[in-house]
Amino acid sequence: MLILNAVENELDARRNAQFVEQANQVLVPTISHLQERDPKLIPIVYRESYRLIFFLGVPIFASAAAFSPLVSRIWMGRYEPVFVEFATLLAAGWLVNVLANPAYVVDLGTGALKWVSIGCVVAATLNAGLGFIAGVRFGGIGVVAATAVSQAVGYIVVLVAFHLENRVAFGQLLPDESRAVLFASFVGAAVLLPSLCSMYAHAYFSFGIAGTALGMLAVTIAVLMWRHPMRRQLMRWLYEQAPA
Repeated sequence: MLILNAVENELDARRNAQFVEQANQVLVPTISHLQERDPKLIPIVYRESYRLIFFLGVPIFASAAAFSPLVSRIWMGRYEPVFVEFATLLAAGWLVNVLANPAYVVDLGTGALKWVSIGCVVAATLNAGLGFIAGVRFGGIGVVAATAVSQAVGYIVVLVAFHLENRVAFGQLLPDESRAVLFASFVGAAVLLPSLCSMYAHAYFSFGIAGTALGMLAVTIAVLMWRHPMRRQLMRWLYEQAPA
């Protein structure tokens, strides 16, 4: 959504293509315009959009999973394992969805709808088939798991096809500058989630212990995000959007 900042220098060097000025609000039309005017900019738009989505999406969805036991305790007054399972599964599925969104949007903007359509059909078909089978076998948790898996697989199809057809290196899917954020987010969630679940399940819950552990994770991620180069682009964009 912050294409203006992401490709500002490239646009200046390429005849100051001012049609990208409002690209954060009209992304698909902007991609379409780039396809006609200067298609060489599209990989730049994709790369920078993906970097931004990765920077924001990974810590948000990892934190959603890590905090779910505490949210369950606060909202429901007790630890509810089904709620935590649902939240974790859906967070994983939505993360894949969000990370594939730049490829999805670029395909829409360029009119490359073949793999978008195939991905949607795959997701819908899997959701219906797996949802029925898993629902019969495992109940509600099976339906949620099938939904998360179906959604993820459908968007992975779109993402992989985009990279193959446009010869975009798969290495871009793990931006170098975001590896520390990725590590802290997922290791923190992988360690805290089972620990907190075990704590709540065995009834020796402590808001102090849980709050301290989650606070440490939040501070670690916040520091890494503050030092991240995408944070400066985001802050600059927000400053430019603020009323004069």
